[in-house]
Amino acid sequence: MRVARSAWRAVVPESLRRLAAPALNRLLQAYVRAGARAPHGAEGADGPIKIVGYFSGSHGIAASAKLAARAFEALGVPVERVDASHARLTWTPRSAPPERAAAWIFHLNPPELLAEMAVLGPRRLLGPRYGYWAWELPRAPDRWLKDAALVDEVWAPSRYTAEAFAGAASPVRVVPHPLFIEDYRDVTPAPRRAAFQAVALFDFNSSAARKNPQGAIEAFRRAFGEDPACELTIKTQNGQLYPELVDSLRAAAPANVRFVDDTWPYAEVKALIAGADALIALHRAEGFGLSPAEAMALGTPVIATGFSGVLDFMDADCALVVPFRRVAVDDPQGIYRGQTWAEPDLDAAAEALRRLREDEALRRRLGEAGKARVAASLSPQAWFETLPPAVRAAALRLKAAASA
Repeated sequence: MRVARSAWRAVVPESLRRLAAPALNRLLQAYVRAGARAPHGAEGADGPIKIVGYFSGSHGIAASAKLAARAFEALGVPVERVDASHARLTWTPRSAPPERAAAWIFHLNPPELLAEMAVLGPRRLLGPRYGYWAWELPRAPDRWLKDAALVDEVWAPSRYTAEAFAGAASPVRVVPHPLFIEDYRDVTPAPRRAAFQAVALFDFNSSAARKNPQGAIEAFRRAFGEDPACELTIKTQNGQLYPELVDSLRAAAPANVRFVDDTWPYAEVKALIAGADALIALHRAEGFGLSPAEAMALGTPVIATGFSGVLDFMDADCALVVPFRRVAVDDPQGIYRGQTWAEPDLDAAAEALRRLREDEALRRRLGEAGKARVAASLSPQAWFETLPPAVRAAALRLKAAASA
């Protein structure tokens, strides 16, 4: 393969190589898919548990790989991390003998999974393969459903996402993100800036329309106007890539809304949430909802749209759940298109904000209930029980061997 690639570059002019690139890319994808579907010992194999993901990244699917590795280790199970941060489709797969694993767990969506398999060499990976995929709309792309054949089982972070994978070429299992309640136990809240303060967080690369900070701003305006005793902090990152969206958000915001667009250390984000009287998550769709879950772990009351992934760990007993209506997807960034998602009731969200401001006992009750819910349903042990029996058995063997 390497010799052919070198000859191709030496003989064919660059202009022709560029013209041929789309066809060659499709050929490469077909080659990787065929290799991935070849027999690979899916019935089980000896070896370590290997977790493949963006271990040097800071976005959601990168966090999922880190959380899974840490959850195994918290339970005494050693794992091997494989960083896929530089994966890309290539005709030069890694030249090495086959690798065996008791489980290959890919925290990569299908396009990135295909690229990483091209790098690793799909026929080299022996042992069962699992794909942990994140998706936010009611139905996953048809190409994803077909590419479920790249793995032996697809893991979804919520029932909502699992339903989006209906018809996938491999079985689908719900495996939530694990959280570590000890990470949130002794967090020092950020200094208070107002008598009542709320926070909303999102990454512009995750679609501003989906995360709906516009809704958070408008609900806050309807609840409090420009009351200086109340402040909403909109914490974002990657806003520099979308200056027009940033400008439109700022233009819609009253004076008591503060914008912070920066990539912060995790400890600062936790301190910001811990210092808030409410986290506002008026999302239009969530595959899981990591920020609301983390706010609950911190004891910060959550106001969230009652739709999609958050409903696996959130209800009226531990959060203020906002009603919604289904509307057609409208995403100016073009990240999502077609299908439907939720439009939260902003008057109901505004009323929830007023209730939290006026009722300290409610804030305290929701905070305690949220912490208890996360500890019960998203702990490493609860997460472990959702894994396939073969993975749990392999993990216990590795744990026993490590402690012997």
